[in-house]
Amino acid sequence: MDIEDLGNLVARRRGNMGVRAAAKEIGISPTTLSRIENGHVPDIGTLDKVCSWLGEDTSKFTGVGNLQIAFKNRKAVPRATARSLASLIEKASKQFADEVEARGH
Repeated sequence: MDIEDLGNLVARRRGNMGVRAAAKEIGISPTTLSRIENGHVPDIGTLDKVCSWLGEDTSKFTGVGNLQIAFKNRKAVPRATARSLASLIEKASKQFADEVEARGH
């Protein structure tokens, strides 16, 4: 599941409940909730609250391989760049683990 799916899931879960009531339940501001429903990517703390409210694991929205990645401002880091960075980090982590294992540590 992609972070872009979050807004639609929130809107569906909220249903006929008002933005203010849902935001209060989640523990965030109504403005933040509206932004999420309109496709903005929340910070990791807000994402945790929203996912808890949705009954979803945060890693469904931030996971790339075994990594947890969240970028608050999509305009700062394009999706393709984020995936490339995650892949690079994942490969470096595997290479490091393989080298440690080869040394017998």
